[in-house]
Amino acid sequence: MQPSPRARIVLTCGVALLTATLAQPVGARSAGSRTEQADAIVGHALSAGPYPGISVSIEQRGRTVYQRGFGYGDLDRKTPVTPAMRFPIGSITKSFTCLSVMQLTAKGRIGLDRPAGDYLPDLAAPSRDVTVRQLLNHTSGIPNYTELPDFPMDKSVGMSRADVVRHFASKPLLFRPGTQFHYSNSDTYLLGLIVEAVGKQPYDRYVERNILKPFGMTRSAFDARDDGAADRARGYHRTADGFRRSLPYDFEIPFAAGALVSTTPDMLRYRRGMFGPKTSATVRGLALTQSPMADGTPNPYMLGCLVASSLEGHRKYTHAGEVFGFAADYAYYPDDDLTIAIATNSQDTAFPTVSLERKLARLFLGLPPLAARDETVPADLGQAIAGDYQVGALRVGFDRIGFLYADGTLKAVFGGVKSGAPPLPLRYQGNGRFLSSANEEDSLDFTRNADGSVDVVLRAYEASIAARKPAGALPVPALPSD
Repeated sequence: MQPSPRARIVLTCGVALLTATLAQPVGARSAGSRTEQADAIVGHALSAGPYPGISVSIEQRGRTVYQRGFGYGDLDRKTPVTPAMRFPIGSITKSFTCLSVMQLTAKGRIGLDRPAGDYLPDLAAPSRDVTVRQLLNHTSGIPNYTELPDFPMDKSVGMSRADVVRHFASKPLLFRPGTQFHYSNSDTYLLGLIVEAVGKQPYDRYVERNILKPFGMTRSAFDARDDGAADRARGYHRTADGFRRSLPYDFEIPFAAGALVSTTPDMLRYRRGMFGPKTSATVRGLALTQSPMADGTPNPYMLGCLVASSLEGHRKYTHAGEVFGFAADYAYYPDDDLTIAIATNSQDTAFPTVSLERKLARLFLGLPPLAARDETVPADLGQAIAGDYQVGALRVGFDRIGFLYADGTLKAVFGGVKSGAPPLPLRYQGNGRFLSSANEEDSLDFTRNADGSVDVVLRAYEASIAARKPAGALPVPALPSD
C-alpha cells in the first residue's frame, strides 16, 4: 500500500521516501572551501524543505570535518540549532535494537532461526511463529502497525505496549514468511520485547548499559516525551500556513522501532562504537549479514537493521528515520571511512534528509553533482508506460506503483493510479530513464519484454525495486534512444 501521510506520522523506513512536492535542484557546485560548499548544500535544504532546523555532523578518516547547526530547534523561543541539540531520530533506533539482538545472539541466548514465540510465550499467532531472523530483515509478513487503518495514530499517549501489539499480532500475514521483504515497524517492536525477555531488564536500560554507555553516547536516551528542555528540539509538520507543532507521544508508541533521542555527534560515536574495537568481530559480522529471500532475491536489509547500498561504487551502510515531526539520516561509507549524521525537526518535506545526505556525500567523496535534464515524454511511450505495476519481492510500504501520462509528462503514484496518493512528476532523461523531481538520485528505468509486458526498476529507498505491468491492449513501442 502507499505510505499515506497518516502512516508516516510515526515511523518510516531508513530509506528515501519520494515526495510529491517539486524541490528545486541545488545546481552547479558553488566555489569556495568544502565547508562553504557544505554550508550552501545544507542551507538550500533548510529553505527548500523547508525545515525549521537542521543539525549535521560529518567524520572522515577519524576526524570531524564538518559540524554545524542551522535554523531553529524551537520556533517559539527562537532557539538556534547547535550540534549539541537533541533530536528524536526515529527508525535509526532499529539499528540499536538489532545490535542488541546480535549481542545476545553471539552469547548464545537468542537463536536467529527460532520462532518469536519461544521468547514471547504470550504472543498471539501467527506472529509467534515467525523467526527472529525474519523479524530482523523484515521478511516476516507481519503487518506494519503504523500502516493499519484501525491503529489510533492520533492517540500517541496513554497506550501500553500490550495495546500496540494487540493491533497486529493476530492479524493475517501479508505473505509466507521469508518470501518477500515488507518494511514493518511491528517486526522491530517485537525484537525490543525479545531483548527485554532475554536480557531480563527493560529494553531501554539494556541499550543504555550495553550500547550507549560503552560507546560514549552521553547525549542519547529514550526520553520520548518532550519535557521542554532548551537543548531538545521541538517537532513540526509543515502546513499551508507554516509549521505546526507535532503531537506529543509516549515511549511505548515507537518503542524499539523508533524511540531514541540523540545528537549528530553522538551518532558519529555510534558508528565508531559499532565499527570499532568496542564491538566484537563476531557481533559485527552478524550485524552485517544479509539473508536472501526464499527465491534467492537479495535482501539489502542486513540483520543489524542497516541497509547495504552504494553511491557510484562507494559502499554504504545506512538507515533513516521519521517520528512525530522529526526526520534523520545516518550513513557510513566503510571503504572511505566517511560518516554522515543528519537530524531535523520536520518531516514530509520536499527535500528529504536522504537527499541531503547524498549531496553531502558527493561533496566529501569528491564526486561531481548529478546533472539532470528535462525532456518531453513522447506520446506513444507515455501512453504505453501508463498504468499500474505490481511490485516484486522487495516492497517498501506499497505493493503497487502507478504511472499517469498527460501533455508530455509522466507522473508516479505510489500505491497505484486509483490509490488517491499525490502524483509525483518525473523528469525524462531519454532512453526510457526518468528521475524523481524530488531527488535526482532516485531513478526509474523502463524496459519492454518480448511478451509485451513492461518492467520498471525503481532505484530508490537505498535499494532497487522491480515492478511489472502485464501485457495490455496498447502496443509497447521500442524505447527511444538519446
